[in-house]
Amino acid sequence: MNFYDEIKSFITENYDGEISTNQILNDMYTNDLQLTTNDLRLTTYNLQLTLFIPDKKIVFLLIPLPAFGFEDSQKMFFQNLSIATARQNLQLIVIWEDNWIAKNEIIRQRILAHLGKFVRIHGRLCEIRRITKTLTDEFLLQNHLHNSPQAKHKYGLFYKNQLVAAATFSSGRPIIRNQKIYRSYELVRFANYRNYVVYGGIGKIISHFIAEQNPDDIMSYADVDWSAGKSYEKLGFKFIEYTEPQKFYLNTKTYQRYYPKKLPQELVAEFSKQSLSLDDFLTKHNIFTIYNSGNKKYLLALK
Repeated sequence: MNFYDEIKSFITENYDGEISTNQILNDMYTNDLQLTTNDLRLTTYNLQLTLFIPDKKIVFLLIPLPAFGFEDSQKMFFQNLSIATARQNLQLIVIWEDNWIAKNEIIRQRILAHLGKFVRIHGRLCEIRRITKTLTDEFLLQNHLHNSPQAKHKYGLFYKNQLVAAATFSSGRPIIRNQKIYRSYELVRFANYRNYVVYGGIGKIISHFIAEQNPDDIMSYADVDWSAGKSYEKLGFKFIEYTEPQKFYLNTKTYQRYYPKKLPQELVAEFSKQSLSLDDFLTKHNIFTIYNSGNKKYLLALK
């Protein structure tokens, strides 16, 4: 069973509503945005594999392992497509095959959450505790698509002594805004446990953090591949801007993603000994340039 059929089968097994396989994004992209020659190449390759859930107003776009890399001029492709989809009052969710393979359980749980298939726990029934870096890293590795970066403040929500959600915050940083200096913090990561959703959980943690640290504001980012940012807006955050899509090098053999400045040292050493361009050299190793959809930046102004 291929990547597309696996996800279609998984959704069909867990959702009783209508699931449409029409190529909704092709017409939307053609009508809403001006296509370039480069975009047409991506459209032909990427926009065929969609699953539309009308009742949830969700479009899943499934991206198989690439056979070619993005050019820099194409980096806005998925972000622009997400914006075009939002104009139709729909949410676009982009699922890459490498993530489906490497982080299968997390992807499955996120799909189920969007379909409304999860166990609800009320935040008022949970206890907030500071948690260690080791516990934080372990929890985020198992429950968050991205890594567990450095963060000063780490909190967990415990239900019947089980860790069911975790959040991390940066240290305070001076930010100049409106000709004033603000002490700004970043909400770096938040994740629920497996197929649980803690209702009011992130709000409870933020309120606790504000009482402890007295920040002037808190900023955070919503991953556009998966989120429309509505949970931030419900908490009083204001949308500021879209950030540029993140560039990755994707190894289609190992399913690993590398940041441009964090390629493996052995590859960097080998590249320095030959005359190919970096893109051509990486292509020889089945490593291709990709871009995600970027983030939506949000700010909670407190003073």
